[in-house]
Parts: sequence; C-alpha cells; structure tokens
Amino acid sequence: MNKYFVWMAVIFISLLMVIVAVSSLNSNETKTDTTPSLQWGTDINQAMQEAKNTNKSIFVDFYADWCSYCQMMDDEAFSSPEVKGKLTQNYVLLKVYVDQNPELSTQYKAYSLPTIIILDSNGNEVKRIVGYQSTEQLLNQI
Repeated sequence: MNKYFVWMAVIFISLLMVIVAVSSLNSNETKTDTTPSLQWGTDINQAMQEAKNTNKSIFVDFYADWCSYCQMMDDEAFSSPEVKGKLTQNYVLLKVYVDQNPELSTQYKAYSLPTIIILDSNGNEVKRIVGYQSTEQLLNQI
C-alpha cells in the first residue's frame, strides 16, 4: 500500500513539473507590444484647434461599446504598430461614442458602425470609411 502512494506522489509531482515547465515556455513566447497606445481626444472643437495648430487632418472614429466590429478594430487594426505610427504622424485623433454624442453622429451622418471620417481642420469631410477594416485595408486608406 505504501508503494502505491509513493508512486502516485511521484507521478503527481512529475506532472506538476511538466505543467510548470510548459507554462513558463508559453509565457516567454508572448510578444509584448512596445508601441505606445493611441491618444484619442473626445472634443471636436479641441481637435479642430489642434489640427489647425499642427497642420494635420482629423481622424474621427465613430463607435459604440455594443458594436462588435468596433471592438475588433480597436483590438486589431488600431493596435497595429504600423497603423499607430501612421495615425500619430498624420492625424489628430478623435473617438466619438455615438450613444453619448448623438448630435455629432447625426451632423456627420455616421449611421452605420464603425464609421471613420477624415476631416480637415475646419471640420469638413475629406474621406469616409464605413464598416470593419482590417489592418491592411485601413493602412491602404489612411
């Protein structure tokens, strides 16, 4: 009977060691994104003033928490180092939560989500991108 418990303990400890070893290997393989996160503004007037001061266009992301494609764009396209670099270099960033800002959504006719509108520094529409965009698709349009 004692031999049985000894063997069970040896097997249990061996399995535990294998699990710890495998989990430490997986954690070493995890990539860390070292690019800074995007700094989104929420005030259109402030964005227009900043765009005038920096001679940039305004990149407006109309979104909602309940929009699954909006969340996918946040997790994928807007997390890409290439997209982050291009957006930061060329645009003043504005994120508009349509449920909390229906007036701005109506003003720019952002009825489908996600909708991205590129504005000049006076708030005039330059380009409209409607629907989910992969990283590659977004890079080709901005």
